[in-house]
Amino acid sequence: MKKAIVTGATGFIGKWLTRELVSQGIEVYALVRKNSNNLKNISDLPVRLVECDIHELRQLPSKIKDRNIDVVFHIAWQGVAGKNAGNQSIQMENLQGTLDLIDAMKEMNIKTFVGAGSLHEAESIIEMSEDKVVSNLGYMYKATKMAAHWMGKAKAGAYGIRFFWPLINTYGEEENSPRLINTMIRKIFKGETPELSAGEQYYDFVHVCDVAKALCLIAEKGVDGTNYVIGSGNAKPLKDYLTIVGQIANNMRNDAKEIPLKFGAITSNVVKLPKDTFDVEKIKRDTGFCPSISFEDGIVRTAKWIKREMTDITIN
Repeated sequence: MKKAIVTGATGFIGKWLTRELVSQGIEVYALVRKNSNNLKNISDLPVRLVECDIHELRQLPSKIKDRNIDVVFHIAWQGVAGKNAGNQSIQMENLQGTLDLIDAMKEMNIKTFVGAGSLHEAESIIEMSEDKVVSNLGYMYKATKMAAHWMGKAKAGAYGIRFFWPLINTYGEEENSPRLINTMIRKIFKGETPELSAGEQYYDFVHVCDVAKALCLIAEKGVDGTNYVIGSGNAKPLKDYLTIVGQIANNMRNDAKEIPLKFGAITSNVVKLPKDTFDVEKIKRDTGFCPSISFEDGIVRTAKWIKREMTDITIN
């Protein structure tokens, strides 16, 4: 792998991936939104910036004239959380953009596609198969992510493009989304009690630095069409993970009062995935991937970064 395109290069996973590629001496075309406010995330890297919104991905052959690119890492996705996760127009634009990108890859003779899947896909399969009413509009995001995975895999296969859409559940420094670990640490630093599910469901987490390395390994060594999971290989009840997060975040406060974790406060939209959902044997077997950052060390790193960002909060 000598040249790569990264969509969503200034986002959470995208910027870590771009840094990893550059560190390996790989030439990167970094796709960014027009008038992006996040260019500072990769401004220190020797990359080729290409302005291209997600609805413009079919135009990529005219935006990039190079025809010796090895891989596209498709990380861009709008409306991952909040109200936009339930916005059907935004989510359909994500789906169409993914398919348009594969069409562009065919024209540009790019032979490898690596996307960024989500455990929400696995959750949606389970919950939608149950005989019950589902009113959570967040399934617009989940279902469209799954549709992009399945439709993209079929289209790429028809074009002879290697296709990978690994399932990922990541965390780490420089994340500003309202996802679980990020939100939980911030709440504790503010002295607020995080409301959580009972935490009985199996879960796994992997630090974003390790995710970036895994994506590169998949691009180079992955077996075409294989459904990889990027994880620690240590899936366990979510409560076990969140207890560690609570302990580390509380230890970084200078207030002697420990902020409790309110397990069991959330009872809706809790999906219990089977433990084998998190099986990492295939990625280990095919690519040799092994995480280098333990969960405890990763949470310390993440909490320290959040602490520096929250300058208006009095903590250690």
